[in-house]
Amino acid sequence: MPLLEFQNFAFFTIINIMQNTNNNQESLSLFISTFIDACKAHKKPLLITLVAIVVLAGGIAGYVSHRENILQNSWAKFYDAQLALLSQGQDAGFAAFDQLNAVYPDTDAAYYGKLMQADLLFTEENFAQATDIYKALLNAKNPQVRAIAAVSLGGAQQAVQDYKGSISTLQNFITANPTSFALPQAYFTLALSQELSGDKAAALDTYKKLLEDYTQTYFGVFAKDKISQLSK
Repeated sequence: MPLLEFQNFAFFTIINIMQNTNNNQESLSLFISTFIDACKAHKKPLLITLVAIVVLAGGIAGYVSHRENILQNSWAKFYDAQLALLSQGQDAGFAAFDQLNAVYPDTDAAYYGKLMQADLLFTEENFAQATDIYKALLNAKNPQVRAIAAVSLGGAQQAVQDYKGSISTLQNFITANPTSFALPQAYFTLALSQELSGDKAAALDTYKKLLEDYTQTYFGVFAKDKISQLSK
């Protein structure tokens, strides 16, 4: 009998017994006896089912263990790369981060390693290389990394006076991520790019949005001052 038919047989056997007995001891004995007979009559499909369950459980346990090892090892490499950066200099540190990304791609440790590389390049005004890394991280599986990369990319584009690109990057991010933790920084950078591009009206609207939504923060205070300046 096919496995599905056996499972249906067992199910309906249970239902019929429960419906046609009065829940006394004899009914329970009949139920157990009938179910055991069914199991004996269909030992092969039952065995196949049990084996499948055991294999599935073992596979899940193995996968969880493998993922845990990757997590621990990737962050260990991230720590080693930081040490190399601090003790041996940028070339050694970047080489270690590149190795981390090669061995454990698409892990959080690799993503944050790339962010660290891009930020260091940005502070050294190596905007072209920083921009390339930020763009690549827009496809990261980690949403926090994508958010940081998008806002940072907008800042890097602004730094090389690509105001149009910066505005587009930030507007796309804001539209796609209306509840992101990075929205204040995104609006802040967007307003600056709009102002620097000469679009005073758009910049004013964005600064007003900042002041309205983030009044008690640094961004709100900065926006208030900018609104006063641009309104003269």
